[in-house]
Amino acid sequence: MRKYKPIELPLRSVPENFAEEQATCPNCQDRSASVIGRLGLRLVFKCEHCRVRFHRTAATQMRFV
Repeated sequence: MRKYKPIELPLRSVPENFAEEQATCPNCQDRSASVIGRLGLRLVFKCEHCRVRFHRTAATQMRFV
């Protein structure tokens, strides 16, 4: 079976007022996923429990000023 390298996302830094954001993991429903960066205007989170990287849906997305 062929193994593939994981894709590295080109994440950018997060403004200070969004650095403490938390989100619910869509995989394990853990609520302690923290911000690791941003991709465009979307905050990217990483779940510490299952190590999934995700972003919020558009309905809960916050705007950068």
